[in-house]
Formats: sequence, structure tokens, C-alpha cells
Amino acid sequence: MQKKNKLNNIESGKRTSQKVSLTRKDVLKEAAKLIRLHGYHGTSTQMIADALGISKSTFFHHAKSKQDMLFEIINEPMQKVYPSLKKIYSQQISPSQKLRLAIKNHIVNLVENVEVVSVLLQERDCLKSPYKEIIEPEREGYTEIFCRIIKDGMASGEFLKVHPNVAALAILGMCNWLVQWYNPEGEVSVEEIVEMYTDFSLRMLKP
Repeated sequence: MQKKNKLNNIESGKRTSQKVSLTRKDVLKEAAKLIRLHGYHGTSTQMIADALGISKSTFFHHAKSKQDMLFEIINEPMQKVYPSLKKIYSQQISPSQKLRLAIKNHIVNLVENVEVVSVLLQERDCLKSPYKEIIEPEREGYTEIFCRIIKDGMASGEFLKVHPNVAALAILGMCNWLVQWYNPEGEVSVEEIVEMYTDFSLRMLKP
């Protein structure tokens, strides 16, 4: 009996230590990995807790609910990339320069946060109210800034007369596909990808 109690105490001590050392960021990162593999509906909170080596109750110490967890995962990349894009658009530079910086901002943030960006792109429709109403305006606003850059380029004569929303979605779609194949240990560097993608985009828009 004493040996069993001792083992229980050790296990309890391990879980207490894990609860103290584990951060919300750790939980969200692991959750994002599993959701990327199994989808939102295919990933249970128990699966996440097991992967982290914690109890389900400890998991809920870091996330109020599964929806809250999904919102935090999706909101994280938006809070990094959207403010930077706004700053780029506010600069007194040409539309071509803005587009170049906007694409670089998008790609760099994406490759640094592939797991969470993948969840953002693939699982955002799983968000319900009130989280959906918070994310959707930001997502639409982000695309709208790309549209504005293209419209400005059309107005200045730098870009061809195209449908700005379709052009913006084409550029973002090309960049977002990186989550499917980008490998940080691959033979193509982030800098090379940025250069190629900006070149592709400007060739598509330039007269």
C-alpha cells in the first residue's frame, strides 16, 4: 500500500510540475499540430492532453473550451501579420513596392508559423459565434488591403486594369499553398521564395 501511495504521489508531482511549466502557447502549438493532421472535428481535447502528457482538466486550465482553443490558434497569426500589413500600406512608397513588402510580410509570417497558419486556412469555418464574428472582419480586411494596393497601382498606371479582388486572391492563394509543401530544410530558402513570388505577382500585374 505504501509503495502504491508513493507511486501515486510521484505521478501527482509530475502532473503538478507539468501544469506549472506548460504554457498556453505550448498547448496551442500541440493542438495546432494535431488539428493540422486530423482536422478540427477529428481532434479531441483528450487527444491533445494525451500528446502533452497532461490530464484533461489540466488542458482546460489553459483553454476554456475547444472553440476557445481554435479561436486562439487562428487569431495568433492574424495578430502578427495584419498590423504589419497595415503599416506597409500606410508607407509613402509606390504600389509595386507595397505589394513586394506585403508578399514578403505574408510569406515570412506563414513559414514561421506553418502549423497555426494551416489551421487558419483549413479550419476557420469551424469557428462559431462569437469567435467567427471577430475573425471574419480581420480576414476580409486583410484581403482588402491587397485589393487597395492593386487598385492604387491601376490608378497610377503601374498595373494593368484587372479585377483587383481576383488578383489579390490569386496572389494570396499562391502564397498560402506554401503550407502544403514548404520545408525549412529544403533546397529553396525563404528569401528565394519571396523573390520568386513577388516576381510572379508583378509580372502578372505589370503592363
